[in-house]
Amino acid sequence: MHSDGGGVPALPGVVGFRDFGGVSSRYGGHVSRDRLYRSGTPNSATQASVEHLLGLDFGLIADLRFAGERAEEPSPWPSHYEARTLFHHGSEQEEPPHIAPLRNGTMDEATAERIYIQFYRDLPFDPLYRPLFARVLNALPDQDGRVLIHCSAGKDRTGALVALIQHALGATHDEIVTEFMKSRHVPELRAMAEPYARRMEQRFGRPARIELMKKLLDVEEDYLASLMVEIENRCGSVDAYLDAAGLNAARRERLRARFLTG
Repeated sequence: MHSDGGGVPALPGVVGFRDFGGVSSRYGGHVSRDRLYRSGTPNSATQASVEHLLGLDFGLIADLRFAGERAEEPSPWPSHYEARTLFHHGSEQEEPPHIAPLRNGTMDEATAERIYIQFYRDLPFDPLYRPLFARVLNALPDQDGRVLIHCSAGKDRTGALVALIQHALGATHDEIVTEFMKSRHVPELRAMAEPYARRMEQRFGRPARIELMKKLLDVEEDYLASLMVEIENRCGSVDAYLDAAGLNAARRERLRARFLTG
């Protein structure tokens, strides 16, 4: 069993589970370890992995998946975790943007690149995700316990929100990029290519190339850059985006009091 590089063991059945604390802050100190976690969906977690997750006793869980994803792959949380979990209430018919071209056979690597670039531009302003991001961001300054941010694969929606959280905590641009790009090297994510290809072939009745699946499971620095540039173009700065979300300067100071350590 490998670890995330920060001493957190990989959990069988949970893709990319890791602590995204530890980075330095321009406000002084570091983001605390063992407070902020990220992953893919925990629906396939082994019993031992579920027990480990429950032992962490997350006070806040941000489930960034679409409603259909949540229905298809329900999380293993006990019923009392419902009050701890934030998600959006979109229709079960809504789906990630790469699914339609996979369904109709028009997906290739160049199309995947264009879709992801546009997805990252749209995500922070999406009518489902903008309010969900705001709810998560505004819950953090009042959170004393551990936090888990996850989506399906744990790399795109999760990566975007983690980048915003790290920025609010004072991480440098390079540290934010480094954390984002760690997903490229997650062994479980790379191993998903073949089973993902089989799943898409069964679902849509057409062959799915392994190399294309690898592209869909990858991350690129350009993806994160497109997110940040779009925020700056529309809002003027990431801080202005956070202000509009309700995480104003005073709330960000409270957030840092919660999650920074000397």
